[in-house]
Amino acid sequence: MTKEQINEFAMRVTQTNRTGLVVVLYEIIDNYIESALEALNNGDMESFSFNIKKSRQFLSQLSSSLDFHYKISFELMNLYMYANDCLIRSEVKRQDVNLASVRDMMNKLHAAFEEVSKTDDSGKVMRNTQEVYEGLTYGRDARNNVNVTGRTY
Repeated sequence: MTKEQINEFAMRVTQTNRTGLVVVLYEIIDNYIESALEALNNGDMESFSFNIKKSRQFLSQLSSSLDFHYKISFELMNLYMYANDCLIRSEVKRQDVNLASVRDMMNKLHAAFEEVSKTDDSGKVMRNTQEVYEGLTYGRDARNNVNVTGRTY
């Protein structure tokens, strides 16, 4: 994952609600798995291992945030355990072990939580963060894309 992508995800985390945070985590996991597969195809086993470990860290975040007062949490935990098993096997065997099915599963969960996040009016997870507004500015020689932040309380 590039530094730009990491910065974009970090900015999105500061601006989202609880369900939106889950959506972002699914995207991060998918991004790290994609990077792992690219590294594997290039023979870069160190990068492959790093990206698999990062995927597992974010998957662990999803697992630890489940609320088992709801039946769906048990189903999600089973899916997360399967994904974690595939990630571990891939890292140990230093090869792709069902990573495509893990990505497919994460993408389906992402789509489902993205729909749910549209109805979540819980407010931002992080308080006292800056509002971020994006737009275009025009310089003498070029058009620039900039972020403008303003403190909110």
